[in-house]
Amino acid sequence: MYSTLISSENLNSIIDDKNLIIFDCRFDLMDKNLGHSNYLKSHIKNANYINLESDLSSAVTDNSGRHPLKDISSFSNMLNYYGINNKSQIIVYDDENSSMCARFWWMLKLVGIEKCAVLDGGYKSWVSSKFSTDNSIPKNHKKENITYSYKEEYLISTFELKNKLKDSSLYLLDARDKQRFLGNIEPIDKKAGHIPGAINMPFKENLEKDGKFKKKLDLIKLFENIDKDKSRDIINMCGSGVTACHNFLAMEYCGLRRSRIYVGSWSAWSSYNDNDIEKEQE
Repeated sequence: MYSTLISSENLNSIIDDKNLIIFDCRFDLMDKNLGHSNYLKSHIKNANYINLESDLSSAVTDNSGRHPLKDISSFSNMLNYYGINNKSQIIVYDDENSSMCARFWWMLKLVGIEKCAVLDGGYKSWVSSKFSTDNSIPKNHKKENITYSYKEEYLISTFELKNKLKDSSLYLLDARDKQRFLGNIEPIDKKAGHIPGAINMPFKENLEKDGKFKKKLDLIKLFENIDKDKSRDIINMCGSGVTACHNFLAMEYCGLRRSRIYVGSWSAWSSYNDNDIEKEQE
């Protein structure tokens, strides 16, 4: 069973397994049609396309953040449409340092599906390994009728987070890059800065230069430098609940304790006029 990461070599060795279900999650926040366009040109054999916004997110409201969690009914329908069951081995990938597919991977964990893994190094690794690609779209999925629910213990709302910040009972890890965290730039959201008390943990620090995850020991050192008080909750956040899942994945991969995700993240927090915001000088 693969439950965190899988190499291109190992995926290729099981590519014809009848229980294997692959999802291509390529998506560009600045060009929202690019991922699907690239999927249509070429993808891993039998891969289905998943769109971050239409498949993994609900409609945006005033204070929801940019990528609110998909309602459980719609998400369940999608999983059942693709025939996912307890025998399925799910593999997800993208070409954005695994930042997009990590959101889907985390949502699968959120409904109790453990046999799901991210392709380490993504589509670039697959292609550079010279494994075969395809441009046909899978059809004739065997439908399921399984009832799913989200595990609320892995989620935190803006209201709960605001209350917890008052008593310092958590570590709040922000996966955005350093300059956005400091408030020097903000290319997407209306306000710049970060939540008071947050610790900057850019998700790209989880990766080597080739886009593959660092060795487990290196990741453990990275996170344990922060996680010194085990009585505190760990909350992962980012701009809109996407790259936060990358830090969740990295922690899971190296065997650290499970955290929670603040799905609304900075885009939700900063939408409230009365929420405190910090900026820092580098």
